[in-house]
Amino acid sequence: MAAIHHIRLSVSDLDTSTRFYSPLLEGLGFRGLPPRLTGKGEIDRLRFEKDGTVLLIGRTIEAGRHEREKPGLHHLAFSVDSRAEVERIYDEVIKNLEHVNVEDPPIDCPEYGEGYYATFFFDPDGIKLEVTFTPE
Repeated sequence: MAAIHHIRLSVSDLDTSTRFYSPLLEGLGFRGLPPRLTGKGEIDRLRFEKDGTVLLIGRTIEAGRHEREKPGLHHLAFSVDSRAEVERIYDEVIKNLEHVNVEDPPIDCPEYGEGYYATFFFDPDGIKLEVTFTPE
């Protein structure tokens, strides 16, 4: 059986991203892990885990904003258990984040499937994020 072991996001400012991602990921049920040394001997990443998947957030050495239409990550979607959970995360977490750019508050998205309900927003570096509920 294969599963995603970890995902690493590169960000331009670790302090700004800490204030953005910590409350978001904790609100989604991820738990913070202690930082580890990188392969280059630096301690510069945030680490979160949920159900065996680790999300790492580390500082990039490149300047500039994320461009989702170029090769690489287009967006990252987090799945929750209900429409009410999408709304809770939006109301209690996303609306209160620093440096958040909301593309869509919770909205029905029938173009993605029956019952698809999501909110779309961008992190401080322009990485598109989504919190979604999709009925089985």
